Order: sequence, then structure tokens, then C-alpha cells
Amino acid sequence: MADENKISQDSESKFRYRLGKWLLSRDECVFMNVIEQNRNDKAIRQHLIGSVTNWINKKEELVTQETVSEMCEFIKSENEALYFHLMEKCALKGISVGEGLFEALSMCKCEEAITNPQCGITDDDSGV
Repeated sequence: MADENKISQDSESKFRYRLGKWLLSRDECVFMNVIEQNRNDKAIRQHLIGSVTNWINKKEELVTQETVSEMCEFIKSENEALYFHLMEKCALKGISVGEGLFEALSMCKCEEAITNPQCGITDDDSGV
């Protein structure tokens, strides 16, 4: 019976460790919020279920798919090779195309534009 309890504790600890490692690789603030505030495995699992429930039930406007489709069609019509590279990179990263477009658009923040000259570089003269 003691061996079964040890196996269960090891399983819980592995879950906590893997979740913590994954969260830390994504965002230190989220890691601190989830792992540090939920000291035991049961609390972390409850936090996970509660967070997913809240996220699913959150009311939001879902017009993004249409917008993402429009952006993809524009990119494809302007530069088909770029479009296929976008699709490939998103697939390799395991993210949606919308997330990929957002990453691309958010690469250079306003503060970085001042210190990083490449943030202002575009392929055309439009400045966009």
C-alpha cells in the first residue's frame, strides 16, 4: 500500500514539474501565478480546471477567423511563397495562423523601434 502511495505522489510531482516547466518556458508571470500560489498538486489541478472553465465561458466576439482568412488571402495574392512559408512555420511551431500573424505583427514594439533599427525596415517605401 505504501508503494502505491509513493507512485501516486511521484505521478503528481511529475505533473507539477512538467506543468511548471512548460509555463516557465512560455511566461514567467503565469508560472509564478500558477505554481507559486498553488503550493500542492491538488490546488494546481483545481486551478487548471477553474482556469479552463473560465476561459471557455468567457464571452468574446469571434470575428477573428474571418479577419485571419482575409489577411491570408491578401498575403497569398501578394506573395504566394511567403504565404506557404507562413503556413509551414505555423505548423512547425504548432500554432494557429492567427497566432503566427500576431507574432509577426508584434515582433517590434514601439520601445524597440527606437533602439533596434531593424524594426523600422520594410521591403517597400510605404513604411507599413
